[in-house]
Amino acid sequence: MLKIQKFSLAALMVSAVVSGTVFADEKTDTKFNDEVSYALAAYSMTQAKIMAEQGEIKLNEAQVNKAVEDVLKGKFTEQKIGELSQTLELFQQKVMAREQAKMKEISQKAQEEGDKYRAEFAKKEGVKTTKSGLLYRIVEAGKGEVIKPTDTVKVHYTGKLPNGEVFDSSVGRGQPAEFRLDQVVKGWTEGLQLVKKGGKIELVLPPELAYGKQGAGASIPPNATLYFDVEVLDVNPKAK
Repeated sequence: MLKIQKFSLAALMVSAVVSGTVFADEKTDTKFNDEVSYALAAYSMTQAKIMAEQGEIKLNEAQVNKAVEDVLKGKFTEQKIGELSQTLELFQQKVMAREQAKMKEISQKAQEEGDKYRAEFAKKEGVKTTKSGLLYRIVEAGKGEVIKPTDTVKVHYTGKLPNGEVFDSSVGRGQPAEFRLDQVVKGWTEGLQLVKKGGKIELVLPPELAYGKQGAGASIPPNATLYFDVEVLDVNPKAK
């Protein structure tokens, strides 16, 4: 809810101007005074405009102009500022409720798409399922020692959502990823132990073996099933 916090900050700054705490010093440089005056108004309106563009509110130009006029004419009392704070708090609550409802809808859709995708993937030739629910298909087994959770692996991979959208790819970046196997999502920790150095494997992670109910950033929604195509380039055992 960062944008709401910014908007509230803008309201507090206006409150400071109204109460005389910003420009009370008569020795304040006039040019700087003018710049701060402009900045305060611009900041407040920019945040309001962003929220309007995001569909959170439809700005009423007449009310915006009236608010500016009332501030400049000193019509704001402590009681009025308190009322404004309550209005903004109520607005924040409504925005949060709307976003929670939206996230619930996104989560439910991701769950349904994932369930369908895993059921279809499980039917493909060579696909196996572990007790944890991880689906995998070994393309190349690789050679050498069995990979352990404490090993550091260097891999190339491509990650996709059930709709085929690529959300991450070391191949696309042209730079392999390197990490200790027990420091990533559960599905990777389990899945890469099924192949060896030089191995290639397809992994389909149910939400509980990926990012679960939280999701990850803007690319991976809550309850998302994830597909990975992984090639193990190198394995470095933990030093004894």
